[in-house]
Amino acid sequence: MTHPLLQAGISIDIIPLPPNRKGNDMCELTERVTSVCIEAGIILQDYAHRGFKVNSKEGTELVTEADTAAEEFLKSELLGILPEASFIGEETWDGIIPDPPAWIVDPLDGTNNYAAGIPFYCISVALADREGLLLGCVYDPLRKEMFTARRDEGAWLNGKRIAVSSALSLSDAIIATGFPYSRKENNLTFDLDVLKRFLGRVRGIRRCGSAALDLAYTAAGRLGGFWEEKLNLWDMAAGVLLVREAGGNITGFREETWTTKSPGVQCSTPGVWNEFRELIGKCP
Repeated sequence: MTHPLLQAGISIDIIPLPPNRKGNDMCELTERVTSVCIEAGIILQDYAHRGFKVNSKEGTELVTEADTAAEEFLKSELLGILPEASFIGEETWDGIIPDPPAWIVDPLDGTNNYAAGIPFYCISVALADREGLLLGCVYDPLRKEMFTARRDEGAWLNGKRIAVSSALSLSDAIIATGFPYSRKENNLTFDLDVLKRFLGRVRGIRRCGSAALDLAYTAAGRLGGFWEEKLNLWDMAAGVLLVREAGGNITGFREETWTTKSPGVQCSTPGVWNEFRELIGKCP
């Protein structure tokens, strides 16, 4: 399915990618997936310029016409690349995790930012096979930054290899977090309990509003760590692979490992991991 905007002949940005070794199917797959992400970014930018309808989801979470249009496009194009794969998308998921291979897609991570005109959102696409996460792409259409990772091969930003921060102490790190949209009386102050333990121990704390980009920023060494509970699979999948391949430590929130059923995520550069995990684990 070609979106009408793309049929109109809008030029596609050329973004450098990791080196392509001739005959490497994963390199070729990466090129095709990143091209689809760039095209989906054009769709998001088009809606941002001409306006869109906004509806409410659970709690204070929003969904826009742009989310739906981008997901429809991504689903069509990605299944065209790998027809035997299943598709897990934020706006259309039926609640069942299918057998792999499967595309795991958030067409617009940071919808509340997007709807408010705050320039921090992205497209997140991951591919999982029977061994786990195989490919991850997080694309920021505003900054034209394409974060990519391939299992056992590494992580890149616009074709240049990236690595997590070299910080050895939380006092040398800026960390990030996010707050759940669904709030109940018994968890209204959870974030404050965690934040209190970090305040005064870190260089700074950020709450930017896109878990996928926060994970990508951790992989690129911009952030020293990130945690958030109550995330969905599509919020995390691509970013988890990015952090792993960039040399970071990452598990599910207050878990020993990360799985597709993890309720959230915690990650950091190795130099602060023990301190980082201990502070999160102490909170009730």
